[in-house]
Amino acid sequence: MSLDTFSSRHVALLVLLALPAACARTPPATVASNPPPVSPGPAATWYHIEFASNSHALDARGRLTVGDITSILQRHPDEIATIVGKTDTVGSPDYNMHLSHLRADTVRDALVYNSNVAADRVETRWTGETRQRVATADNVPDAPNRVVDVAIH
Repeated sequence: MSLDTFSSRHVALLVLLALPAACARTPPATVASNPPPVSPGPAATWYHIEFASNSHALDARGRLTVGDITSILQRHPDEIATIVGKTDTVGSPDYNMHLSHLRADTVRDALVYNSNVAADRVETRWTGETRQRVATADNVPDAPNRVVDVAIH
């Protein structure tokens, strides 16, 4: 048996042994809430972008609001945007935490990648269903809670 054949067999054996471990699925990690550490303060200007149920896609009205936010940030280079994604109570708390994160990221991406706002001027947060604008029971669809709130400060 040559050394080349021996090495090839060992490599093949290692690949076969590693394959099940590589294919094993780990459960998705729970996404934690990360509300703003400090409130933007009373001088902040707030914008609200609503989302359809179970969606993180910006609609036409949401894109217009992102445009308004972009204009303000361009006129005031010393101000930043704090984005806070939220959901209503339809769905599990873990799913809603994830969805609120996706919504916040959608607005951040629209500002940073589509509108060329510097990434260090945009703070992204999400709270899931834990900090609702209108308190509701579980599994109650409520449009005012399906939002991304944006504070300019």
